Amino acid sequence: MSWLDHIHRDPVPWLLDPENPSVRLLTLRHIFNRPEESLDAEYRAVLAWKPVQTFLRYADPVSFWGRSENPFFGAAAGTFGILYTLAQLNVPRYNMILDACEHLLNRGRLADGRFAPDAAQPEIWLCYTGMALQLLHHFGFGDDPRVQSACSALTQAILQQPRQLFCPIAGDECAAGFVKALAGLESIPTAARTPENTQALEKLADRLLRWPFDWERRHADWLRLRFTRYYETDLLELAHVLAHSGNTGHPRLREFTTRLAEQQDDEGRWHKTRAAALEMQAERIFQPSRWLTFEAVHTLMLVYGGNAYASRGTT
Repeated sequence: MSWLDHIHRDPVPWLLDPENPSVRLLTLRHIFNRPEESLDAEYRAVLAWKPVQTFLRYADPVSFWGRSENPFFGAAAGTFGILYTLAQLNVPRYNMILDACEHLLNRGRLADGRFAPDAAQPEIWLCYTGMALQLLHHFGFGDDPRVQSACSALTQAILQQPRQLFCPIAGDECAAGFVKALAGLESIPTAARTPENTQALEKLADRLLRWPFDWERRHADWLRLRFTRYYETDLLELAHVLAHSGNTGHPRLREFTTRLAEQQDDEGRWHKTRAAALEMQAERIFQPSRWLTFEAVHTLMLVYGGNAYASRGTT
């Protein structure tokens, strides 16, 4: 059974529209499997795109998008949040962005390697550390000892210090935090992962696959899809992250993808049904979203196979 058996109409040609260069790049990279060296023009288009240039234009050279002493100030609209957004858009390395990443490493990291918005209340860290690992690996800081110490802190907490996974906001373990942490571990290149990294990744994935989701009540908001995201998540990000974890045949993941497929429209497109944490006006709420559709299609391809586009390499 192919991914096309779970979709009403193939939306991949729609994803290639240069109107959204971010989705076009993501599609060429992850669906067509275009090599990185062939994507220079696409990366330049993303960097030149008006929403991205707006972010860069309003950055201060000292405090960037927040306060100089606190990169988390401003939440999704602050330095940390905008870096996370730029990584989600697949924006390439750029001097201002690299300086902001250094600022995050210098001002947003605890002594033990974790990332937390408040050193006086470091218990709120799991989602932030997962998000930081994603954006720092994306912008080329994966080999930095400060990033590696964050990977180690996250790994050790998962494997040996489960009480550190307690979220005071959730009042218990937090599924959204687990999604962000799992995505953070998955951002480590496979060849660079230690056996402990892999073990922690597998443990988090197993925990999410066994999580008692209540889609009708407690987790109903997860069915409202959004992009870009901050520390909140949804069913689509959950399924996409789990599809990368090597559990594509797991019955629970198949259950999630079945529920996900039910949300497409007649054109095989997924709609944005929740306001984004940081609105860029690139896509309107309750309208088809190229970002969400790319993510859904890629998830279905990873789980069910049948991606004929991968053999083409170009468009």
